Amino acid sequence: MAASTWHRLRHDGAARGAAFVLGAVAAAALLAPWLSPFDPTAQPDPVALRLLSPSWAHLFGTDPFSRDVLSRVLHGARVSLGVAAGAMLLSVTLGAALGALAAVVGGWVDAAIGGLVDVLIAMPRLLVVIALVATFGTLSPWWLVALIGGSGWLTTARIVRAEFRDHLQREYVLAARALGATRWRIVWRHLLPAVAPQVAVAAALAFAAVIPLEAALSFVGLGIQPPLPSWGNILLDGTDYLTTAWWLVLAPVAAVSGTVGAALVLADRLRAAIADEEREA
Repeated sequence: MAASTWHRLRHDGAARGAAFVLGAVAAAALLAPWLSPFDPTAQPDPVALRLLSPSWAHLFGTDPFSRDVLSRVLHGARVSLGVAAGAMLLSVTLGAALGALAAVVGGWVDAAIGGLVDVLIAMPRLLVVIALVATFGTLSPWWLVALIGGSGWLTTARIVRAEFRDHLQREYVLAARALGATRWRIVWRHLLPAVAPQVAVAAALAFAAVIPLEAALSFVGLGIQPPLPSWGNILLDGTDYLTTAWWLVLAPVAAVSGTVGAALVLADRLRAAIADEEREA
């Protein structure tokens, strides 16, 4: 079923458009050192070049410290997308591993993991992350990845656990068992490929959730610290100039909104492809 689902997704116009947007943002982040017209941390003239409106010289204008906003948005993408991608990979890997372990082993392991998920999922994630960051102080991007990713595996674990338990009762798994396949061989050869589309949906949703979370932490001063740019602290620089320097807010908000929107569209179209495949099965 997984191969057919991917085939449907490749021929979905909305999914292709969303993938193109995400690919363009990722490419801009990777190529930021070559695409940026200026050094994102340089302050060439804090008086004459301060808060310049968008122009050919500075397409996104300048900030209160005379820094080029376009350069900061491009370099901020490297940080924001890097944290989001790392946290997403960690949360999806951890959630898939624990969900698969609970479903396959069963018994007290299943009860323990299920109970842990039920307890943790009731806690507001944003408040938990803010409390931990405030407790441990300023964190490096790597620690932010570990903290955000380590708090985001619950939904993936639930999805994988439910899908594994369903597939374990299907005929192809029972036939593999009858032919002598070991439990973990069935997991690697049959179950993981079968639930890959659902895991991909969870990954896209996790990515979409992490970007505004990291931006919110940086916006309140608990995430990426200046002078290292991220979309959140770029937005923070513009909060005192909402009426006089609108471009300081527009650029990071557009970057966050466009990236999150593309990830959500991709997740929605993949979910629709899975549903269509299941209806025809």
